[in-house]
Amino acid sequence: MKTINVKTDYELYKAINTADNGDTISLKPGEYFATHSIFLSLKKSLTIKGQYANAKATKINGGLFFGKNVTLILENLVMTFDDEKGNTLALYEGAKLYCNNVIIDRSNTSSWDTIYCSNSFLSLKNSDIRSDRQKTATSTSLENSQLISIGSNMHMPKLINSTAYLKDSFVSYSLILKEKSKLFFTDLAIDSTQNSEYSDFYVSGESTVNGENLDFYKDEPFIDVLNSDFEGNNFFAGKDKVRWRYDNDSNVLLDGNQPFNNAL
Repeated sequence: MKTINVKTDYELYKAINTADNGDTISLKPGEYFATHSIFLSLKKSLTIKGQYANAKATKINGGLFFGKNVTLILENLVMTFDDEKGNTLALYEGAKLYCNNVIIDRSNTSSWDTIYCSNSFLSLKNSDIRSDRQKTATSTSLENSQLISIGSNMHMPKLINSTAYLKDSFVSYSLILKEKSKLFFTDLAIDSTQNSEYSDFYVSGESTVNGENLDFYKDEPFIDVLNSDFEGNNFFAGKDKVRWRYDNDSNVLLDGNQPFNNAL
């Protein structure tokens, strides 16, 4: 394993394509592929990192597609992808993505999810995963996958038959669980003030939620639970602030008690 230092678009492109499995690509500050975005299929496990702790000092305008047990580690950088070719980062077939001090920004008018995971693993630490706050494209979409988030931000994460562990994390717009998904959280904040159409926290399809310390920025947010289980403790927002809607096939407990049901 070796470290490859790059400072130009061509050097980065060449490094991604010629590096050996497990190599580190170290980026000097600057913007890469500023005039024309790039979209690459990653075939080997790599670390791509900016040289400075200020993530905004190093920016890549491009997208990556990878699978077949490839592991990608991103550190100290910003990634944007303004093209409509696909997701900014797409993971398949056992791929793993670790983001540390990273901003993945797709806040243009795109219908593509920022990060898409299928049968893969995603770890976020002190990172910010963005998408267009006026649209319903999610920043983090998982199917049959696992997510760990520590001190990170996500826009409308969606889980389908997936498992997530969130600690000291922030969600904007909405949080969605479907099809036997599982969520475990500690100190979770949700800002759904821009969401006037959908549930602020949606749980369905035999999914389960268990967590402590949930805070909503929005007055009277809705938590919808359908054929699922939700158990929470110590809501910063206050029991009376949240409006619950759940069906007879769901089990909902808040600090050991069943909250008032506003009905579905």
